[in-house]
This record gives sequence, C-alpha cells and structure tokens, in this order.
Amino acid sequence: MKSRRNFIKKTAITSAGIAVMPSISFANNRKNNVQKLKVGVIGVGLRGTNHLNNLLKRDDVLVTAVCDIDPARIAIAEERIAKAGKKKAQIFGKNDLDYRNLLALKDVDAVVISTPWLWHTRMAVDSMKAGKYTGLEVSAANTLEECWDLVNTHEETGSHLMILENVNYRQDVLAVLNMVKQNLFGELSHFRCGYQHDLRAVKFNDGKQAYGGGVEFGEKGT
Repeated sequence: MKSRRNFIKKTAITSAGIAVMPSISFANNRKNNVQKLKVGVIGVGLRGTNHLNNLLKRDDVLVTAVCDIDPARIAIAEERIAKAGKKKAQIFGKNDLDYRNLLALKDVDAVVISTPWLWHTRMAVDSMKAGKYTGLEVSAANTLEECWDLVNTHEETGSHLMILENVNYRQDVLAVLNMVKQNLFGELSHFRCGYQHDLRAVKFNDGKQAYGGGVEFGEKGT
C-alpha cells in the first residue's frame, strides 16, 4: 500500500507541474530555438514516407538526406520535400550499403530507420557508431544476439537509440511500467503478450494505398 500511495502521489505531483509549467514540460518555446535538428531518413517506403511527412511539418527540423534503393520511392520523397517548400535533400541509394555514406555526413545529426526488418539492427549499430541519434522502426531486432548488439553498442558509444513503437509510450502502458518499477506487483516471473495485425494489404498493396485496397501480386503489387 505504501508503494501504491507513492505512485499516486508522484503522478499527482507530475500532473500539477505540467499544468503550472506546460511550456517547460513540452518544450513549446520552439520559436526561440535557432538551431534546427538535421535528420536523415533511411528507408522511405510506406512507413518511412509517413515519418518524412511528419518531419516536414516541423519548423525545428531539416531533412538533409534521404536513402532508399527504390528510385520510385526516392521520387515520391523528393516530391514531398519540394511540396513542403524545403531545401532539396542529398540522395543515397546506389546499393544496399549506400546508407553508410549518409551516416558519414556531418550535416546529419539524427536518422530515422524504416527499412525492411532484417536490416534494422545492422543499420542502427552503424548509426550509433557514427554518433547519430537513432530512431529505429520495429522490430528493432530479430534475435537475442541482435538485442545485445544494440545494448552493447549504446554502452560503448553513448549514442542514443529510440525504438519507434508508439504503443510503448501510451499513457496506460507507461503507468503499468511505473507500477512495475514501484514493485506494486511483487516479483514478476512470467509474461504473455501478443500483437496481432493483419498486414496482407500493407505488404501486398495495390501501389496506391496500404489499407483497404485489397491484396495485389505481380506488377500491380508494391
């Protein structure tokens, strides 16, 4: 009960602080911030283009580089950047490893990686070793060894890695995590969870939309 009271008390204090000083809590003073974060986008498929669209809406971000081995997706990315009235980004995509040339750029502070799953750990490790802030789409790893690769690289380099699974940062999920840290449940010995998601229309879309367009194969599919 003592732990539960502490949890409720800390939550109340945090809420009160946010109400009194929202500009500090949520960094609303972006207009006073002259420096802009220079971001490279690695992978501009459906998810990567979504990230690109969000980045282009921000006045504190510059998209300085884009990488993808699919010329059609690069063309879409360049069109979005131009439509947003932003400066043309450097383009990479000559081969599977051209992303490393993007990581070598001085005018890239951070990267968002939205490539096929099997490339995620390798690219994130290279990004952290290059000293870039790294936003990594899910799944971040496919094996236990790859999980350790991410942890070890962070500890060796001090570079930051954020896994871009939005559910992890939902209010109710963070509340439960806080309860676990406060030891409200005692020792946790077993977990069971699932994430069921029908991705057929996403993975085999009609080239025009990712949801609701049915499943297409061959020339019609993207």
